[in-house]
Amino acid sequence: MRIAILTAGSRGDVQPYVGLGVGLQRAGHQVCLPAPEAFRSLITGAGLEFMPVKGLNPQELRRLPEVQAVMRKATRPTAMLTMLRIGQRYMADILDEYWGSSKDAELLVASTTALGALDCAEKRGIEHVYAPQQPLAPTRAFPSPFLAPFGVRLDSVLNRPTYYLMYLVLWQVFRTAINNWRRKMNLPPRSGFSYWRRLQAQVTLCGFSPSILPVPADWPPNHHVTGYWFLDEPPGWQPPADLLRFLESGPPPVYVGFGSMGEDDPTRMTRVVLEALQLGGQRGVLLSGWSGLGNSPLPKTVYRLDSIPHSWLFPKMAAVVHHGGMGTTAAALRAGIPEVIIPLGGDQLFWAKRVEQLGVGIQCASLQKVTAQKLAAALDEIATDTALRQQAVALGAKIRAEDGVGRAVAVIQDHLGQ
Repeated sequence: MRIAILTAGSRGDVQPYVGLGVGLQRAGHQVCLPAPEAFRSLITGAGLEFMPVKGLNPQELRRLPEVQAVMRKATRPTAMLTMLRIGQRYMADILDEYWGSSKDAELLVASTTALGALDCAEKRGIEHVYAPQQPLAPTRAFPSPFLAPFGVRLDSVLNRPTYYLMYLVLWQVFRTAINNWRRKMNLPPRSGFSYWRRLQAQVTLCGFSPSILPVPADWPPNHHVTGYWFLDEPPGWQPPADLLRFLESGPPPVYVGFGSMGEDDPTRMTRVVLEALQLGGQRGVLLSGWSGLGNSPLPKTVYRLDSIPHSWLFPKMAAVVHHGGMGTTAAALRAGIPEVIIPLGGDQLFWAKRVEQLGVGIQCASLQKVTAQKLAAALDEIATDTALRQQAVALGAKIRAEDGVGRAVAVIQDHLGQ
């Protein structure tokens, strides 16, 4: 079967679906993954078919002045709404891209960010599987991950309404673009209620670990928590020789990286990190990412990387400091390494709080407010808290025993009657 996996966003929004695609291809399916040119090597390196799309590159989006302005206050709920409105401008083009990318596909697998994939599947008369990395179905077990600024209360009657509120916001922002596209394709427009009901009726794969968020008792049976969809380093991959020498020259360093996020002043953030490491007498590995972290001169106790497989690097670290993105959070949990999360916005605050509730990491100040002293204190707490480190090791063993990709592939094939 030919399967198209539709997603959008940064590397953290793409890489898990590459891992899922590898599993589907090993099961005998033909998998293509449409994405901007920046992700070509990631996709083809995993042996999947890459399909270039012309949509706005997420790296370019991040550089827009209005996006930079939003990022300075991203932990506020109003900032998330502003980002959605920016995305609204490109929705019509994105829908056209998904339509073209789904040509010849017999099944569409759609991520959280792939709004409109359901409409493409409807028009083509093919199967659709919803595959978010976050819990999106209403439950009283925990609130919507995207409303974490209001707090993460477990098992509360106040949690279910947060999902309806989040969906209402999304529908209000994108309904015009979606219904205009549907009219263009001779499909009847939909109301928010009918769209929500149809989406929730889809076979849904939740790409997170049940060890992190247990399956809610009030979820429908078509929602499956499969475990994380990890993508390990390709066969034959070798780390840089100078990185190996650095790792062997002293105690395990602290990893620091903020992926595609980062703030609009990477020089300030680099200074904060270097000062925090110096205060704690620790070595560091900085991942530059799209934010340009570590571009200024570094001491000999700090090594800078542009990119590297987390699956290889994290088990060699003393701690992982990051922004709370789903992919980095999962990789650190799998490695059994304590985390310090410095969230920027979106669902990052939810995962940061959940890591803290599980006793395997610390939520630090937001990326805009963190100081060297606050980060150094968090790293010192991790270094001296034996129970926290032991809990991280134990949870890592549980996650490594899971087969999220295998479980997701099995659900898809069962749905297809294979």
